[in-house]
Amino acid sequence: MSIGNAPFGVAAKRSVDRAAIRRFLVTLSPCLLALFLFFAQLGHRDLYSSHEARAAQNAQRMLDTGEWGLPVLFDGRADLQKPPAFYWAAAAVGWLNSGVVNEWAVRFPSAIAGLICVLLVQAFLRMEGKPTAAFIAAIGLATANHFTGISRTARIDVPLACAVLVSLMAFYRGCATPVAKPQAAKPYLWHILSAVAAGLAVLLKGPVALALIGPAAVAWLLIERRCTAVRLPVISALLGPVIVAAVAMPWFLWVNSSTDGEFLRVFFWHHTVARYTGSSPLLASHPAWYYLPRFAIDFLPWTPALLGLCVWAFRSGYWRLDAAFRFGLISFVVMVAVLSTAKFKRADYLLPAYPFAAIALGCVAEGWLATRTRVRTFRLAEWTFGGIVVAMCIAWVVMAVVVDPREQAREEKRRFAEMIRSHAPAPTMILQFRMESHLLSYHLGRPVHTFVEWGELNELLAMPGPHFVVMPPEYVYPAGEIVTSRKLVEIGRLEEYTQGKPARPLVFLRTAD
Repeated sequence: MSIGNAPFGVAAKRSVDRAAIRRFLVTLSPCLLALFLFFAQLGHRDLYSSHEARAAQNAQRMLDTGEWGLPVLFDGRADLQKPPAFYWAAAAVGWLNSGVVNEWAVRFPSAIAGLICVLLVQAFLRMEGKPTAAFIAAIGLATANHFTGISRTARIDVPLACAVLVSLMAFYRGCATPVAKPQAAKPYLWHILSAVAAGLAVLLKGPVALALIGPAAVAWLLIERRCTAVRLPVISALLGPVIVAAVAMPWFLWVNSSTDGEFLRVFFWHHTVARYTGSSPLLASHPAWYYLPRFAIDFLPWTPALLGLCVWAFRSGYWRLDAAFRFGLISFVVMVAVLSTAKFKRADYLLPAYPFAAIALGCVAEGWLATRTRVRTFRLAEWTFGGIVVAMCIAWVVMAVVVDPREQAREEKRRFAEMIRSHAPAPTMILQFRMESHLLSYHLGRPVHTFVEWGELNELLAMPGPHFVVMPPEYVYPAGEIVTSRKLVEIGRLEEYTQGKPARPLVFLRTAD
């Protein structure tokens, strides 16, 4: 029987099947796009920044020693800049990777967190009955240029964004869920999830995470009460802080005790208070408006659409009709405002606000499309959106294949480390004098020793046996004049083992026999 002669029911069924397949592919496409952008060639390049190399060292040492409590670098120094949750995640991936924390393993927690953020944004808006908004928001977040880039980097900011997103989404759900609604999760269950996620965020970043979650939740609740009947159950308000403390506080108390208060001084004072107040001379201060142009650049290509559609939402009164739009926009604005009060600012710090900007973008785009009556407008919007997505994918392929390798050439230290270890195989100690290169330490492996005092260099070199030293070139001549215990002979320089001129030259020397 030909299709033309098929009964109407069969033809209708086939039509429905095609429509169902199309809806399934549309639903799946943000996940596939994020998988491609975040995971393709994730480990193809060497570790790039000190953040990546520090994370790899901390995670690898946890696996090597079995000491998971305090992050410690290969040179034996405690790393007190961040809590350990990201290093735990990288170590867990390394354990699955036969105990090796390589480039792919240390970046995987960020990539999977980025993927989860995309899927959560999509799922949240679909639960709100907004399939078009869900699609636009998920695609928009996956292709926002800075979010894509940091999702491929071993930094805590995207995992932090994921924890903040879970916490605030669960808080929203708990407040918006009617207590007596049949077959619905009780509000306090959502708020328990929110508190657990907030506790994990603290283990990723410290108290700063609560400064992002708390003000956004309170601001949304206060504003939303004027529009709808949302409420925060008393049991949730009482139980939430207790759960956050139960998740995060034990590690902070333990580490401060085990370091004799050093963690409190280094992490809380230098890396939290001093960064916020700008009191440290080592940290640059930025104006309060810094994040406005920074976000405008880093959220491209979607910044013009977000700005224009938000203007339309307020002029048309659409903002009063869409609770999800208000949630996304309020959370985004509050986070930007809170972060703008700090003196020290970095573009990465703004990443927890990106999923909420994407939620606002998706909602307002769906609302705007719903008011359009011309088919040509829909077609133009579809082709423009699709063209931008394709262009972003091409741009990231060029970044991964062309731009990243060129940038990497100036920072590459693997070959230099291999040369050093060919002269001083492990477990020979490598002395790193008046220099700090986490990337070189990672490739050298343990043991390494980092120090700055000339007297200590003299004492170490006076000990029997050959010794091997890495130092900046400007200290080679002074070393020959100051060090009296042994003479040093130059073996090689970093620039001989890189394709580009290194930003910080280094020299490898050994004691003369």
